[in-house]
Amino acid sequence: MKLISDDFEKNGFLIASASDLKEHMHRVKSKIVENFLLKFGDAPARNRNIIKLTAESIEVKRFFCSQALVSVLTDHLDLLEPVQTGPIVTHYTSNDLTGNNYGLPYHQDWPSMGTSSKAVIAWTSMSDIGRQGPGLRVIPGSHLRGLWPGTQTESGYVLEQQEIDNYHDLEIQAGDVLFMSPFLVHKTRTSQGDGWKLSFSCRFDDFQAPDWSERNFVSAYKTSVDRSTYLS
Repeated sequence: MKLISDDFEKNGFLIASASDLKEHMHRVKSKIVENFLLKFGDAPARNRNIIKLTAESIEVKRFFCSQALVSVLTDHLDLLEPVQTGPIVTHYTSNDLTGNNYGLPYHQDWPSMGTSSKAVIAWTSMSDIGRQGPGLRVIPGSHLRGLWPGTQTESGYVLEQQEIDNYHDLEIQAGDVLFMSPFLVHKTRTSQGDGWKLSFSCRFDDFQAPDWSERNFVSAYKTSVDRSTYLS
């Protein structure tokens, strides 16, 4: 695994690249476009359900369990025994009715995790992410301040401060992996154009982390069942 952007401790993120992961993501994109997005219709709610199900694709799950990705967690981020602490999450950004040009403003992920101080988010995209169009904007070094003042909403922990200088718009090729501190301040960069973006993220922590053990291995993610679904 080649590190494109390093110094996680200073910046709060790093970007890693491996040829086999790029090839894997190419297969994922082909499968999702041909088998999932082909079933898009005129109902945004149906389309969003389809998007959520792309994260359940076996090929997407294999991507986040790949040895190349895990090696960054263990060799560069010092997770002794990495475990996933939540489901794979989809991030669809588009100006159509399904995406509704939705994107979180500046926020932090830690309140949506609440595991240990060694927690890490792994994020990847099906398509290349440039400085134009839908993408991610981060504030390098912002994780060093811990949790910024903000409000916990249904969508995430949104910061009170939304005008922030020294931001960095990330450039990431499809299949490259962005590893982020859950305290890194970041936002979704939306676009008024016709482009769309589908990316995935997965949250990890270290089962050997002493502070997580002391807190009985809690996690903000819970499993719930809607027992009325069968009635519809």
